[in-house]
Amino acid sequence: MPRSSVLLTPTPIDANTVATAAGVVWARGDGLDPDRDAFTLRPLDDGAVLQVLATGTVVLSVLRPRLLPTAAEVARLLPSANADPAMAKWWTDAYTPWHPGGAIGVAILDAMVATTGGGVVHQGLARPVDPRRTE
Repeated sequence: MPRSSVLLTPTPIDANTVATAAGVVWARGDGLDPDRDAFTLRPLDDGAVLQVLATGTVVLSVLRPRLLPTAAEVARLLPSANADPAMAKWWTDAYTPWHPGGAIGVAILDAMVATTGGGVVHQGLARPVDPRRTE
């Protein structure tokens, strides 16, 4: 099962927003080799899902955005949400894989929020491995 994230933004996330954020991550080189790696966007199911691939490997899947439910419902579902309910109008689910490419997907999500405003809640992120642990 992939890691899930929720973006709460003032405008809907679209392919242009995803491409722009992927470009920011590519330019920074977050875990990528700019001479070798390249991003590709792949729409699925008539645009219900937009996948970002880095050199042919899926690093992010973004679902079609939906209007936010009430602020109380958002607070109930995402108590750690860091978005201003007066500003955030759209809810977008996104999924990143557990393999190392998932970190690139998370970086793209963070770049999207940095450019659009709003907030992101990353759910199910792996805990750091404790080297002292023996089990």
